[in-house]
Amino acid sequence: MQVLAFDLGASNGRAIVGEYNRGKIVLHEVHRFANNPVKMNNYLYWDFPRLLFELKTALIKAENQGYKIQSVGIDSWGVDYGVLDDEGELMANPIHYRDERCSQGMERLLERYDEKALKERTGMDCVSYNTINQFMVDRYIRWNQANAILNIPDLFNYFLTGKKLSEYSMATTTQLFDYETMDWNQPLIQELGFNPDLFMPITPSGTNLGSIKEEITKELGIDGFDVISVTSHDTALALQGLPMEEDYLFIATGTWVIVGAKQEKMTMNKKVMEYGLTNEGGSYPSVNLLKNHVGLWILQESKRYWENNGMNIGFGEMVEVAREASMNSIIDIYDTRFFEPGDMPIKVQQYCQETNQQVPNTIGEVVRVIEESLAKQIAKTLSELEEAVNKKYDRVCMFGGGVQDQLLCQLIEKYSKKKLIFASKEATALGNITEQFIALGTIKKEERIKVLEASM
Repeated sequence: MQVLAFDLGASNGRAIVGEYNRGKIVLHEVHRFANNPVKMNNYLYWDFPRLLFELKTALIKAENQGYKIQSVGIDSWGVDYGVLDDEGELMANPIHYRDERCSQGMERLLERYDEKALKERTGMDCVSYNTINQFMVDRYIRWNQANAILNIPDLFNYFLTGKKLSEYSMATTTQLFDYETMDWNQPLIQELGFNPDLFMPITPSGTNLGSIKEEITKELGIDGFDVISVTSHDTALALQGLPMEEDYLFIATGTWVIVGAKQEKMTMNKKVMEYGLTNEGGSYPSVNLLKNHVGLWILQESKRYWENNGMNIGFGEMVEVAREASMNSIIDIYDTRFFEPGDMPIKVQQYCQETNQQVPNTIGEVVRVIEESLAKQIAKTLSELEEAVNKKYDRVCMFGGGVQDQLLCQLIEKYSKKKLIFASKEATALGNITEQFIALGTIKKEERIKVLEASM
């Protein structure tokens, strides 16, 4: 039995075939590609048509390599979305969550609502990239031609099947979800003047949406398959790829570093408010209490800066030279300058200079400052989560690309005083594929952990 996971990240994407045989899942990467935003005039866009082309390319490659795909599941980052018109066509490319309009939307939102009251009402921290802020300044959803709003994975599912549905975990990233009714927050939607008809029905993660449209199989010359609406927010999905029981701390590492506690329902108390924690849906109907950190993005942007200036250096080499560097300076990774692209090492130096700290000069010193800062903030958040859920943990599960950064891992253990348990760097793909096999009936839900343990 073979299925395909289309895992779309904020900087690249890949398609991975999962093969189930004798109680074990084996992964085969069939396609990888860059996912670069495009600046056009005033906005920073995702190139959605190109991403759909990459999905079609992946399907053709899988077929040509002899795989017999039974289903496809799609996951991506959260918050971003596309708007469909009355004819079911995309009105414009989705705009990137790093676009400056997000901050403008948040300003408008907080002119109408008290930040603390809004957080208590929605369960989410008020941060600029939440979808609700994008809606505040989106001209398309206020036009009469708008017919539906779909987050990125749901947009792919629509073009594959023709079905307009909103998967649970992704819907919760909008800050317009009601955890009490487990549906859209209709009172808030109407208060803000959004058309409630634009919000599509919520579907539980792991729902089989049925067959791909015949016109696509004819276009690509491939056999048909089902489309599974997996837990489509990539971080939440990765937890489905961990061979662990419920209720644990985790660190998801990628462009973002997400530090969280796996929970069964929304957590809201004084500590959640004080520490800027947020609730996001996991695999339906669970809820993860977490905090988003500007993560490996800072290292990625630094690497890009050095390469643009003629210094070709890999991540492994960056970590090695950082090991030899001795720096006590720390940056505030929440400073808005580190959220925006461009000239990252210069920004690190400027921050240290402005705060009267030792200014890093070499590549190793800059990377050391970044890694120390990330590790200390991650350790702080782990402690805050323990207070918020009123429970102590001695171990933390870490997964994603950051598990290969031995310096970062050692620093996290040093500052948190917790043992790191490393999951597969392919946790998201494993989660995607496992959910598909469960939806198809190939794997029983109660067998998930056993299968994942065998697949590590």
